[in-house]
Amino acid sequence: MIIVTAPGSLGDVNPLLAIARQLKLAGHDVLFLAAERYLPLAQRAGLATKSLVSEAQFQRLAGNPQLWHPRHGARLIFHEAVSHFLENHYDWLEKNCDPGRTTLVSHVLDFAGRIYRDAHPETKFVSVLPAPALLRSTHTPPRLSSFFWERWYPPSWLPFFYYCADQWIDRVGAGPINALRKRLGLLPVTRILHHWWWSPDLVLCLFPEWYSIDARDLLPQMRLVGFPLADSADVVAPEVTARLTVLWDTLAGERPLVFAPGTAHEHAANFLKSAARACAELQSPGVLISSNSSQFPDLLPPRVVAANYLPFSQLLPGAAAIVHHGGVGTTSQALRAGIPQIVLPMAFDQFDNAERVAKLGCGSWLPMRKQNASQLISHLKDLPRTAPLTSEVATKITSQPSAVLRAVELIESLK
Repeated sequence: MIIVTAPGSLGDVNPLLAIARQLKLAGHDVLFLAAERYLPLAQRAGLATKSLVSEAQFQRLAGNPQLWHPRHGARLIFHEAVSHFLENHYDWLEKNCDPGRTTLVSHVLDFAGRIYRDAHPETKFVSVLPAPALLRSTHTPPRLSSFFWERWYPPSWLPFFYYCADQWIDRVGAGPINALRKRLGLLPVTRILHHWWWSPDLVLCLFPEWYSIDARDLLPQMRLVGFPLADSADVVAPEVTARLTVLWDTLAGERPLVFAPGTAHEHAANFLKSAARACAELQSPGVLISSNSSQFPDLLPPRVVAANYLPFSQLLPGAAAIVHHGGVGTTSQALRAGIPQIVLPMAFDQFDNAERVAKLGCGSWLPMRKQNASQLISHLKDLPRTAPLTSEVATKITSQPSAVLRAVELIESLK
């Protein structure tokens, strides 16, 4: 049995779902765990599923405006991961895993699975890291905010900053983790994000080395497999496919601007209003995407359409550019499509992805809190200058081997 655990939004679910599907195709017995709202995708793909987060819990977290604050958002996520799900998920693992015969493949926020690996060392545990922002790099340090001083301090200060971050994270999350470890007779852990949370068996890094990564920063068990480029396009609900057909008929061959604030972003009404205004002033077709229809403007300009979800693998190759929140899934799909990007980061790995896009010559960025229609128009007009290398980067991605197949090969190689 292989249990694949994917806490988080659709951007976290899609790559792990792709890995789970490939494991099943390879003949393995797979159980997929994710938020209740995403289980239909896995079920349409023929996977057995279990709800990890109820819809009510997911909506409560997504509805909190602090989720998208650079500091408070991380606190909320860790609080949810260790306070609301840790013990229940661990107890479920104890009842349903066969140590030595069960393999756990988990997003790095699955702390219960990591503790289970310590309690049952004969169980193989695979950590999955979707983006490089959480790597403790001293050569290509991540960007975690919009503060200018992040790029002014010398590299020799980095260990101290990482230590300070660990002290804060330990205050937020180490208490419940160590309480569970004490119940199990395990020693306490400190600096949980320094080395402990990585699996000692295998860490799958879902990005390529050329994405501004220095291999000297990797731990021995880390493997770079490349972008998975997975959006579950073949198992979306039928109405999504129908909506995409209607969209292309409506645009009649024109390449739209795409605006996507993130599938779990419940506070994007102002951004979508700015997006609609930018399309009107530029006289450009546009596609506004939000899982919450109440966030769309009441009146849309001509040739601007709205949709709750559209798979980017099918949408972006026909787009002129995309303005988005900076999730690594959206970022990599835009890089593969060879279209310019404007990234509007808010929290988590988004600032880091935004900076990497700019360094690659594929677009520009500004913080979401500073966006308005005028800013969007200015950045869109400047894309010929800020995004000259989109085609070159797209060629790099399309020539890479399948990241999902490589991930499955590595999982199967564990002895």
